[in-house]
Amino acid sequence: MANDTLKIIQSIVGADLYATKTSSDTKLPAKTPLVTISRFYGARSGDVSRLLAERLGVQFYDKELLKAIVKDAKADKHLLSRLDERVSSLANEFVHSFFSKKSTNRDSFLRYMAKVILNIGPSGGVIIGRGAHIILPEDKTFRVRLEGSMKACVKRIAERKSVKKSKAEKMIKKINKERMNFQKDLQKRYPSRIDGYDITLNTDTFSPEQCVDIITDAMDKVGFKIPQRPKK
Repeated sequence: MANDTLKIIQSIVGADLYATKTSSDTKLPAKTPLVTISRFYGARSGDVSRLLAERLGVQFYDKELLKAIVKDAKADKHLLSRLDERVSSLANEFVHSFFSKKSTNRDSFLRYMAKVILNIGPSGGVIIGRGAHIILPEDKTFRVRLEGSMKACVKRIAERKSVKKSKAEKMIKKINKERMNFQKDLQKRYPSRIDGYDITLNTDTFSPEQCVDIITDAMDKVGFKIPQRPKK
């Protein structure tokens, strides 16, 4: 895992920075696919996110991979320095203020997480959770929200975790509350950020494959670079 995450970090810090805005008479290039996935627990976000990353040809970043990247980056002073350099170029005044605060170990970890997420931006990717839709620049990010009914999500979690439906429902309520509190904390730190979504999909209605089709079609319409499907 360490070697894999270090390679990912190196690819992130080696990516080109966001291009500066061009004049109004200059045609803007298609945007690199950068998607954030926010989700109701049990809404099949993992399935959708993996399929979407594969369709877009970009790296998929889940909670565990992001944690591993932060851990390995903190152990390499050179790579950590590169992350800091790039954040100083990408972040706005609110982010700078956030990064300069003295904080607990948990807050320190979250700051590194935010730095990694900001650095992912230029190289593209599908990032699930971690408040990425709040942290990343809204004009370069396609923000997706995946929802599901409590009934459907309870059934999925109960089957996945092999627990009773009553316990699955308690898990869903607990995790969704934790996620909501985490986002509220980020929104306090980033008061100028837009916390909405570009598209919200009900996974009771759409399969993961259908969600990917809808998302990529919408991204194409707003100027993101969507790879051509391979010919069969």
